[in-house]
Amino acid sequence: MGSRIDVATFLTRARSRFGDRYDYSGIVYRSFRSPIRIRCREHPVAEIVITPERHLETMGGCRYCLRDHRFRAR
Repeated sequence: MGSRIDVATFLTRARSRFGDRYDYSGIVYRSFRSPIRIRCREHPVAEIVITPERHLETMGGCRYCLRDHRFRAR
């Protein structure tokens, strides 16, 4: 079994991966697999509800950033 990921470790990993793209000030961290609420600083129209695990595995969870990325890839 792997070691537990605490909030400090998660924030360190998230900031190293995404820089200042997301606002983590309002998260209530329970576990690596429990949903948290974050905001994209570029598209702050809605909160993103995502697990910390999924946030680090994907492009972050902002559907608008994903749309922009897909549009640029064409």
